[in-house]
Amino acid sequence: MNKSGLFFAVAISLLCSGCGYHLGGVKPAFLSNVSAIRMTVFTNNSFEPAAGTLVTNALSEAIQRDGTFRLASRGQAQARIEGSVNSINFVQLRSSSRDTYESSELGLVLNVSYRIIDSKTNNVLVSGNESVTSSYFNFGNMQTSKTNALSYAARLVAERIAATITNG
Repeated sequence: MNKSGLFFAVAISLLCSGCGYHLGGVKPAFLSNVSAIRMTVFTNNSFEPAAGTLVTNALSEAIQRDGTFRLASRGQAQARIEGSVNSINFVQLRSSSRDTYESSELGLVLNVSYRIIDSKTNNVLVSGNESVTSSYFNFGNMQTSKTNALSYAARLVAERIAATITNG
């Protein structure tokens, strides 16, 4: 990097730090005293194997990507996230033109509930429900298509939860 590029980079970082910009979101008031969160594995109340683990992993990644909170172990976290996959429902979105009973596109509706609990007092700081829809087509390997749709829905629901807890 030449001297003018280095000067420009330093000038921009000084300007941005002087304006109050920082990495991560602005914490909502109900989580203002929390800097580290512990993830617990979401319980799975659906009939799809490993759905709770998929949502837990997706939420961990979304929180780390945002940067507002850091993930920590039991002794270091001020709060913990608990949740459950309540249901996964399948609906026909589009049928075959030859047979209305044959689905050509299916929808997957993932419903998740969560709550953030203060580690010291065990008070619920925030709770909520999220429901997202994903779709997949009846072509080729249906099991792979369904697994991919569930993984996508888990990422969508995780992004919604992360946005709620990091931005309010």
